[in-house]
Amino acid sequence: MADALVPRSWVMRALYLVLCITLLFLHLLPLEHMPPKWAGPDFVMALTFAWAVRRPDYVPVLLVAVVTLGLDLMLQRPPGLWAALMVIGTQTLRNRAPSLRDLTFAAEWASVASTMVLITVANRVILALLMVDQAPLGLSLMQLLSTLVAYPAMAILSHVLLGVRKRAPGDLDTAGPRL
Repeated sequence: MADALVPRSWVMRALYLVLCITLLFLHLLPLEHMPPKWAGPDFVMALTFAWAVRRPDYVPVLLVAVVTLGLDLMLQRPPGLWAALMVIGTQTLRNRAPSLRDLTFAAEWASVASTMVLITVANRVILALLMVDQAPLGLSLMQLLSTLVAYPAMAILSHVLLGVRKRAPGDLDTAGPRL
């Protein structure tokens, strides 16, 4: 009954927004008194990329831009840079999604990993060119590596718990058949 009133894509978009806000809340919780010695994964990046590869219609570009700009402001990063890079990365993966549909998970992971590496390098280079203070290179690489390791878990959780599966040829949507 609820599916007839609200299309699934809108429900999943709202779920994506709620998950991102929850991840931000958990990131900002003061759980330790001392700074951590390691940089944890960027779960919002992993979630966004997992959904962009599997179901691009669940993460529209405007929603990704608003979420990542809000994260930039809340996490005191240079506003707009990371958001722009995430939008570019998401759009790149969205364009690759049809060709990744028939490939293995290793190919998907390699595609997402290359996008994550390029975004991280571009962020560091742009901040260096603009002479903005940055985190040490070791912490950035540690966060990149931990995000790469966390991506399969995020993809599996999205698949199993949330039902975000790759679109199969001939799947029907509210607009009719799509590839």
